[in-house]
Parts: sequence; structure tokens; C-alpha cells
Amino acid sequence: MPLDLQHYRRDAERFVGALEKESYDHFSGQKPICDTAAIYERHPSLFTQQAVAELDGLYAEAKGDEKRRLAYLLAFAVDGYMGAETRHLGDEIANTEGQASIEVDGERIGLRAAGVVQANEADRARRARIQEARIVATVEHLNPLLDRQWRRCHELARGLGREHYMGLFEEVKGVDYLALRAKTDAFLHDTAGLYERAMDKLARERLGLRLDELRYADVSYLWRAPSYDGVFAADRLLPTLQATLAGMGIDLNAQTNVHLDTEVRELKTPRAFCAPVRVPEEIYLVVLPHGGQDDYGALLHEAGHTEHFAHVAPDLAFEYRHLGDNAVTEAFAFLFDHLILNRGWLGRHLGFEECDEFVSFATVSDLFFLRRYAAALSYETELHVRAGSLDAMAATYRQRHSEAIMIDVPAENFLADVDPGFYAASYLRAWMLEGALRMMLQDRYGWEWFAHPDAGAWIKRLWSLGQTFTAEQLLLKNEGGILGTDQIRHHIERILGR
Repeated sequence: MPLDLQHYRRDAERFVGALEKESYDHFSGQKPICDTAAIYERHPSLFTQQAVAELDGLYAEAKGDEKRRLAYLLAFAVDGYMGAETRHLGDEIANTEGQASIEVDGERIGLRAAGVVQANEADRARRARIQEARIVATVEHLNPLLDRQWRRCHELARGLGREHYMGLFEEVKGVDYLALRAKTDAFLHDTAGLYERAMDKLARERLGLRLDELRYADVSYLWRAPSYDGVFAADRLLPTLQATLAGMGIDLNAQTNVHLDTEVRELKTPRAFCAPVRVPEEIYLVVLPHGGQDDYGALLHEAGHTEHFAHVAPDLAFEYRHLGDNAVTEAFAFLFDHLILNRGWLGRHLGFEECDEFVSFATVSDLFFLRRYAAALSYETELHVRAGSLDAMAATYRQRHSEAIMIDVPAENFLADVDPGFYAASYLRAWMLEGALRMMLQDRYGWEWFAHPDAGAWIKRLWSLGQTFTAEQLLLKNEGGILGTDQIRHHIERILGR
């Protein structure tokens, strides 16, 4: 029986909503067991080889807007096919991680919470013990499951007639990962000297250590920066977000489609997240305020997603409201979390006038994560062309990441530190788009663009498009040029020098 596109689209929208709601319920701590497998089983016709093949054929013949919609639908079907075929493994991984714990110095710590505990631990030796226990737990509990999951995904890609997983996702996402890697490899090369000097200076000032003395266990504590907690207080987190949005003409409390979840629950993930269950009608912004600049950055990031989804035009096609190029929504998220690099925002909303030291600190952090994701793309372009055993990739993972951040990275994370569907590439392209959008906002509305309703109106117009266009297309349509790393380097070098 041929594919009924209208029915497929309706079923796909119901599936996406159910999956986001399951994610919200589990990670907000309201449902201890994550059961995405049951959702896949309620929608058995969405993610079959036949559905992928038929969508592939329809896409090849389509033109204009329908071709764009079918491209997004095909990518959705491939993602979903991978998820459906590994759904039980995916749930087992999520539930294992949620239930696993480590023991350090006689204290039992949940595996998910251990990262937060480590980031707040001032004792360097104890940080190292926590890190080691996390690695042991990852190797024992997660890596066997992750190995099965990734090897199965690689097999499925070949079963769809592609040479390898990377080739499949290049085709359905419309991204040349090797061309993107060439840009980010060049960025790694061009910023190596600046990064080394800035990181070494920061490590000496904040931890009394040279860069070559830093251990991986120290990194999260370095970025946690508890000395700034007095500025980034937990009780000011939500009021600061509300005031920031108000400056752009957005009343968070009046947004009936945005549900702000601030309740404390034992199983709630400590990091803010957004769950767009129905776009734009039902969006959840989940936060567990604990203070610190990282908490502010995470909430602003997720608020960027939230406001994007909340302002999408409701009459857009399903594909443009829920699917499309995720680099676009990630760019809006980065636009918000990069407010903590803006001296005007820090002064206006936090009374943080003498903030030069912090702005430099936060910029080094941004450069660190950019380099980390560039390394992730480099690694994944090798991981996802493999067939068979993945064991040899541990050494490659360690080498790529260690070279990029100039700190020895544990090889054991070579499977846990990989997002599906080349999402690292979405983050990198989002950084590029955000760098260009930020420059455009500053040119049009000044450094304090966030306090101008006209700037808010300009952003809302972009938000209303959902993800109709790719990051590259959106930038070109707004006269922003070609997607690349030049604008990112401009923002970084303006603060840190060359």
C-alpha cells in the first residue's frame, strides 16, 4: 500500500509530541522510568525501511516547497528508524544512567548528579576520585550498551543502501561533514596559540596551575567558577530572565503556551532544558536553580529554544514547526546564552559593572567548547565510517579531543560523548550562525540590543519562520553572507586579542 503523506504527517506530529512529553516527564523527575519504546510501538508504520524508501522516492521527484518539506520528513524518518530499531537499548541506556550511582569516600552519588558534585568540589584530589569513579561506572554500565547501540546504527545505515552512517546523514541532512570539518579544523589551527595563552593564564589565575598541569577532572570546576556566585545568585536567576525578555518586548508570565517548571524533585535533572511538546502551543522550560554563571548560561540557552518555539507561526507546516535544521534553534539558544559575554547586559541586569575579568573568563570558556566540538566533529567523521568493532576508536577519541583542548581526555568516554545524527555539526553551524546574527544585531541596535523592542521584533520575525530554512539559507536571506567561523573569531578576538 503506497504511503499516504497526509496521514504520515499527522502521525509524525503525534509521535514527536509524545516523545517530547516522555522526555519532559522523565528528566523533570516526574516519571522515574523513561519508556520511549512504548511510544515507538504506538506508531509502527512511521519508521520502517519501506517508509524511508518511499519518502526517498517522493523526495527525488518533488520540487519547490514540497521538496524542502520532504527533505525534512526524510531526515525525520531516518532518525526515527534508527531510534525505533534501537529503542529498547536507548531506554536501557537512559534508565541505567538514571539509576546508576558511584561511591566516593563513603558517599553514594547518582551518576547523573556526579558531574555537578565534581564541578562544585574545591578539593582537587577528591575531584580526581569522583572523575575516576565516573569513568569506572561508564565503562562498566554504559559502554557495553553504547557499543551495541552504535554498532547497530552503523548496520542500519548500510541496510538503507548507504556506504556508512556518515554518508547516510550527509545525504538526508544536506550537510557535507568533511567540508565542515575542514572549516573547523582550520579554526582549531588558527586559534591554537590564542587558546593556549588564554587557557594557561586562566588556569594559573584561578587554580594556580599551568595548562600542562590541568587534569580533565579539574575542567568542570574551572568553568564552575564559584567566586562569581555572589553575582549569579540562584534567587535572581528567574527574575533576570524575565527582565531580559521584557527588554525585548516579551512578557514571560503572560505566555500561556510556555510552562515554566521550577519545582524541586529528587530525580529532576540539574541542568535546564526545553521540551517543545506542541509547537507553538505547549512548550516546557525546566529549571532547577542552583546558581552560578553556568546555571545562568544554561537557562538562557534553553530560554532561547523556548522563545523560538513559542513564537513559531502556528499555520506553518509540521515540518517547519517541529523538524528542519536544528542548527537554527541552537543558534537562537546561543544568542541568549552569549548575553553573559555582554558587558551591557551584565551591568543592566546583574549590577555587574566591573566585569572585564569575568567577560574574559567566559570568552575563554566559549573558545574551549568551540574547540571541543570541533574535535568531536573530527572524531565522528572517523567513527561513523567504521564497520564492525569500535574498540580502536577510543585512542582516536582521546587524541582528537586532547589535542583540541590541550588537556588529556579520558579515552573511556569515546562512546558516551557522542550525540546521534551528527548533532555536534549542528552545534558548530549554530555557533557560526549565532556569531553572524549577533554581529547584525549589534550593528543595527547597538551593544545593548537586548534592551530594544525593535531588536525583539526583528528576532521574533526570524523565530516565526520556525526551521523553514537551513542555517545557511537563513543567513543568506538576511544578507548575512556565507556561514563560516570569521564572525566567531571576531567576537573572541575582540575580547581576548589575537
